[in-house]
Amino acid sequence: MIFQVSKYYQISILLTFMFILLVPLLSDVFIDFFWGFTVLTLGILHGANDLEIISKSLRGKLNYLYFKSILVYILVVLLGAIFFFTLPGLALIIFVIFSSYHFGEEHWEDRLPISVANFVFYVLYGAFLFFLMFSLQYESVAEVIQKISGRSLPFEFFQYTTFSLGIALLTSMLFNSLLRPHFIKECMILLLLSGIFYVGSLLFAFAFYFVVWHSFPSLLNQLRFLYGEINFKSFQRYFKNSMLYWMASLISLYLVYSFMDFESDYFIPLFFSFLAAITFPHTVVMGIMKHKKWIN
Repeated sequence: MIFQVSKYYQISILLTFMFILLVPLLSDVFIDFFWGFTVLTLGILHGANDLEIISKSLRGKLNYLYFKSILVYILVVLLGAIFFFTLPGLALIIFVIFSSYHFGEEHWEDRLPISVANFVFYVLYGAFLFFLMFSLQYESVAEVIQKISGRSLPFEFFQYTTFSLGIALLTSMLFNSLLRPHFIKECMILLLLSGIFYVGSLLFAFAFYFVVWHSFPSLLNQLRFLYGEINFKSFQRYFKNSMLYWMASLISLYLVYSFMDFESDYFIPLFFSFLAAITFPHTVVMGIMKHKKWIN
C-alpha cells in the first residue's frame, strides 16, 4: 500500500469541496467533535515524532548533543505553556507568526528552495490564511483573543490586514518566476479554503485546514525523511515511535483542563494555547528536517 505525496492535494481539494457542501447539512456539535478529534489524533500525531527526527538529523554526532537537544525541546514546550499563562497577548502573536511560517513552509517547501526571501513568503502565505480565517470567523476569534489576552480587536483590523496580506501574496506570486506557474491553482485553493473557513465554526475551520492541508502531508514527508519510503509499514514504525509523546501530550491537556480553575467555556482558548506550546519546537525541528532534505 503506497501513498503518493504528489497526488495528495487532489484528495485535499476533493475533501474541501465535499465538506463545504456537507457542513451546512450536519450538526455543529458533530462536526466540531469529529474535527476536534482529528486534531487530537492525526494533528498532534504529526508532531509527535520530533525527537526521532532530531536523532536522525544528529546521526554521527556526539550523543550528548542528542540528549541536549531533547532537553532543550522539552524545555521549550514547558516555557511555551508558561509563556501563554504569563504573557498571553505576546505569546499569541508569536504563535501566529510561528504557525504562519510553519504552514507556509509545509505548503510550498517542495516547490521553493530555502532562502531568506522564501522564508518571508512562507510567513506571508500562512499569515494570509490565518487572517482570512480570522475575518470569516470574527466573532469566535474575538472571543478567543479576549479570553486568552484580555484584549478586544475590531473587525476592521482583521479585514484590512487580510486585504493587505492578500494583495502582497498575489503580487509576490505574479512577480516570482517559481511561483507564477502555480498562481491559478493556488487562487482556486484559497477560494475553496475561504468556503471552508466560512461554513462552519472556528474549531472546524482551523481543524480542517490543520489536519487535511497541513498535518497529513507533513506526516507523509516525515515518513519519507525517516524511513525512505511511504507505506503502511513505515507508518506503523512512526506510530510506535511517537506513541509515548502523543499520549503524554493528550494526558497533559486533560490534566490541565481538569485540575486548573478554568471557566467552563475556556476549553477552546486552552486548546489553542496547548497547540501553541507544542508548535514552537516542532516548527524548528521541521525546519531542520527540510533544510537537510534540500542540502542533501
